[in-house]
Amino acid sequence: MTSETAARQPRHEAPRQSRPDASMSLLADVAAHALDEGYYEAARRRGISPPGAAQRPAIGRFSATIAAVVLAAAGVLFATSWVTTRQNAAAAARDRAALLRSIESQSAVVDALRSRANDLRAEIASARDAALSTSTQGAALRAELDRLSLLTGATPVAGPGAEVTLADAPRTGDERTDALGTVYDRDLQAVVNALFASGAEAIAVGGQRLTATTAIRQAGSAILVDYRAIAAPYRIDAVGPPDLAARFLATQTAALYQTWQQVYGLRFTVTARSRLTLPAAGTIVIHYAQVLSRPGGS
Repeated sequence: MTSETAARQPRHEAPRQSRPDASMSLLADVAAHALDEGYYEAARRRGISPPGAAQRPAIGRFSATIAAVVLAAAGVLFATSWVTTRQNAAAAARDRAALLRSIESQSAVVDALRSRANDLRAEIASARDAALSTSTQGAALRAELDRLSLLTGATPVAGPGAEVTLADAPRTGDERTDALGTVYDRDLQAVVNALFASGAEAIAVGGQRLTATTAIRQAGSAILVDYRAIAAPYRIDAVGPPDLAARFLATQTAALYQTWQQVYGLRFTVTARSRLTLPAAGTIVIHYAQVLSRPGGS
């Protein structure tokens, strides 16, 4: 290139860059035009579709068909899942309603049987008292039976005492805080033990009289007393000395629950009662101790 030719090139125009695939232009043309244009024109005049000309639309139609099938299958799947979910929810609601009706029905039967048992127990006690009142020995035996019946919970009891109420704190939505403000079976157990230690002679939790074999247990979110669910607020009635409430409030257990009431909002109240009436225990199973023979027959 002469200096005159170079001088005519604008200085502000960047020199042209050659394509990296310039040496492959022949291969690029072959790839872009696989068939000669004259062949395409001759085939068009004869009414013959050149190879590859009809394949592209066919491939497009095939892809559209596949997409439509996939969308239809997905729609059917979603519709089936929705119908199945609705059916399962409806079945679960029906089962729950039936279970609640069964529980209510069986609870009514249990209450009727308990009332009948109390009536029969009163008739037995009346007949026993009549049979034992004829002699001095019978009167002493009657007094002993009355004392044992009171201790075992076999008969109703009335007298002064204390009423303790426990209930969950208001819900806040925070899982940890709500757990700290919830009443559990161990809370009722602690209060019952403290009341007995304070001098209580008979205790009923949620209307259920406690015996030596009564269990207070957690079952999910429910608390069972003698295998019977009780509802909140949880009321504990204790018959004992007239100052039972004051004795209980002086215990470490009462002080602990008063602290939790202030910190976590747990509801805790203690009230002295001049007279409380506790029912008899529903079922009492009597076990007899037996002397075991020592090894060797001695």
